[in-house]
Amino acid sequence: AKTIDSNMFATISADIESSTSLSVDETIRLKQRIEALFALLKTKYPDFYGRQIKGDYIECVMQNVSNVFRIALVIKSCIKSFPITENRKAKSFQTYGIRMAIGIGNMRIVDTEQGIWGRSLEGMNALNKGTLSVCTSKRQLSCPLQTIALLTDAIMNDMTLRQSEVIYYKLLGLKETDIARNLGISQSGVNKASSATKWYCIEEALKYFEQINFNEYE
Repeated sequence: AKTIDSNMFATISADIESSTSLSVDETIRLKQRIEALFALLKTKYPDFYGRQIKGDYIECVMQNVSNVFRIALVIKSCIKSFPITENRKAKSFQTYGIRMAIGIGNMRIVDTEQGIWGRSLEGMNALNKGTLSVCTSKRQLSCPLQTIALLTDAIMNDMTLRQSEVIYYKLLGLKETDIARNLGISQSGVNKASSATKWYCIEEALKYFEQINFNEYE
């Protein structure tokens, strides 16, 4: 069994993509949607803490680092499945939803009242490689985790709104029959969306990430 290092934390620093392209009503509804998601994640993962700052910036922290990749994908699929009015300026929001930087390493202090100091998004801008990055103090894991994040992100950026809805529920562990009932579609429709989004690839990436014992690496 894996042990949890009391000094190791995972953080998510994120910017909602093209948030200024949303209407006032859409901005309010998206904020409410994210608040509801964070409440759900807090129930599902008790060590999770997340908050929104200035409307379009998100930061999260958790001690069980094995959960951070799934949580990041849950957040991305939740935002990509948010319905908005079609307009040219919102194309980037519909495609990417959010830019996220995951940080994994030792932190002396995590103060959820004063702020969370996660990995910066600036490095992602410089790299210009996708909208999801992973930085870790575990040097041996840095390259494989970044590669997995890049490939998974590319798959998710190609998802439609309906496909994002299906993947969101699959990431939360719902069965296809329950997803079909929630979305008001057939189970075959859920299965078709899963196949189109290469869910099996996302699932393998999650399995790899979640089985890593970070304490075994320097």
